[in-house]
Amino acid sequence: MKKWLKFIFGILISVILLYFVFKKVEIILVLENLKKAKLIYIILCIILGFFLLFLRSYRWKTLITEYKFFDIFKFFESTVIGLFFNNVLPFRMGDFFQAYVLSRKTQIQKSLTFSTVLMERFIDLFPPIIFIIIGSFFIILPKQISILVSVIILVLLIFGFFLLLKLKNFIINFLDKASIKYIVATKLKNIFKNFYSAVENFKNFKLLFKVLFLTLLLWSGYSIGMFLICKSLNIELPSLWAGFLVQAITAISVAIPSSPGYIGSWEFMGMLSLTIFKIEKTKALSFALLSHILSMFPVVILGIIFIIKEITVIKGMKEEGYYEN
Repeated sequence: MKKWLKFIFGILISVILLYFVFKKVEIILVLENLKKAKLIYIILCIILGFFLLFLRSYRWKTLITEYKFFDIFKFFESTVIGLFFNNVLPFRMGDFFQAYVLSRKTQIQKSLTFSTVLMERFIDLFPPIIFIIIGSFFIILPKQISILVSVIILVLLIFGFFLLLKLKNFIINFLDKASIKYIVATKLKNIFKNFYSAVENFKNFKLLFKVLFLTLLLWSGYSIGMFLICKSLNIELPSLWAGFLVQAITAISVAIPSSPGYIGSWEFMGMLSLTIFKIEKTKALSFALLSHILSMFPVVILGIIFIIKEITVIKGMKEEGYYEN
């Protein structure tokens, strides 16, 4: 019941945000802007989107150092399916699908695949915050995005991470005792053990550098995509770096409770990101809608193809109790 209350709350947030997004905007002008979008930039953005999916899959494979011999395509399929379900299901269920599908394809422990998915998500919290903090030195941010809040969040993330490492023995021992009575505690213990093992792997400087480089490359790609979308709509940003700031602010949308697919939150934050550069509301909404569509396009197209292939795996998840109707 609590999950459905959260789902309903998310829908309500989406509706409220969509109200503010479309308030005092002429939809006809928005549609006209979208019709006039330059096709070459859209095509480049779509190609870039497919490449970034592959790059994200490769970074995930890099995190699972013990199983480098597995085909990258298995990671690619699992990543796409996970992102697809994050777009259509609530509560980030796609993360479970991503981990589960790879486990079924490779026989890697589900606790290991899921712990590395969590590691991925944790790593991806840092780039947008860092981009916003750096950008604040060059441009005045909107009042909804405070530099102080960004710094506090960054400090809390770092503090929380080191606290989690410090409490390693306590957490494992606690879950070990709890596993005597509760099966879920056993699963959590395995996830935490694999998470800590993944962190231990970062003592290898070469691996740490590789993951950081891939993360920077990934988020640079996302940011360049935003710049290309602006170019397609004749929205002039002052520099390529502006695309990084636009991407960082828009990315906050995934952290806002909303309906599946980040509907409403993406459009709101996308528009907000362009107010920094004095872009009028109609063009800003055109950008937000187009960027949302293009961000989902590669995932939806490939996701449908892969899900049809993996329908037996999806049924297996239901049988093992990973999700309910």
